[in-house]
Amino acid sequence: TTPPLPFYYISRSKCIMSSSQLSNPKAVWFLGAPVSKAIVITAVVTYIVAEMNKLHQALIFDTTKIFDHAQFYRIFVCNLTFGSMGELIFGLLALCPLLRRFEREMGSRKFGAFIVYTSILSTVMELLFFNIFFDIERYSGPYPQLGAVLGLFHKFTPRMHPKFFGVLGYDFSEKSITYGLCAQVILSGGFSTVTPTFFGFVSGLLAVKWSETELPDFVYTIAGLIGKVITDEAPAVMMSRSVQRGGANRTRRAPTGGTRAAAPSPAQPPRPPPPPPEEAIAQLTSMGFDRESVVRALQQTDNNVEAAANRLLMG
Repeated sequence: TTPPLPFYYISRSKCIMSSSQLSNPKAVWFLGAPVSKAIVITAVVTYIVAEMNKLHQALIFDTTKIFDHAQFYRIFVCNLTFGSMGELIFGLLALCPLLRRFEREMGSRKFGAFIVYTSILSTVMELLFFNIFFDIERYSGPYPQLGAVLGLFHKFTPRMHPKFFGVLGYDFSEKSITYGLCAQVILSGGFSTVTPTFFGFVSGLLAVKWSETELPDFVYTIAGLIGKVITDEAPAVMMSRSVQRGGANRTRRAPTGGTRAAAPSPAQPPRPPPPPPEEAIAQLTSMGFDRESVVRALQQTDNNVEAAANRLLMG
């Protein structure tokens, strides 16, 4: 058997969600993303508790208080939640889609390991940086985690529409919307929020390969026991285009009102896919792929630009 491909090589068109799962609105959003759901719930609950008890100052990452006053707990609580309601709202708007997407593509076990590795590495970087170079306070919030998944988004998400919209003669892709929302959060606190996000960005790129090494089994056992309340029962899968179109290839059932079912029609040879449209070819060639490879990838994926991009990234 061939070894599993890294998460960023997985074609989302191969992952299918059943119609019964789609009909359950309570399970769809965080379906297959229990780690992401736990991070979001922790951020919201911790913010409410901190707001009610005036504990936001106790969550700030302050190296002076950490080392001089032995308040080492700040190392572990500084990333739990944001420091204001505005940061919480915009932070979760930026963080939730990225967390959910990459957990579904990586799998919860590897994504959990990825979050642990990036958190440890970024915290070490912050301790060294703030203690040696800049002795300032850092706002609380999962900024390193936002930087980590933003690094994955930047490196492994192709631009499907390079000219999605234009401003003052400059063209921007659909990825610019995500970048803009994340920038609103990252720049909200100036240097004290940009720095942890940057360290998280670097840590995320470094920890991609590390996530292939999963955490010890007892960690997943404990996490599974704790997370039973919030974990969805459906498997970690993603919607395919065929399901989104309403299941065009759904199996037909025989009629029950007649005396016998109609004879099946003879099998028809599969129709060849139409030639790739020039617009799709232009989108993929603008990403740096040669035209011949682009045309071949589109033909192999029934002119699905997203699936063709994944196939080209696989080499």
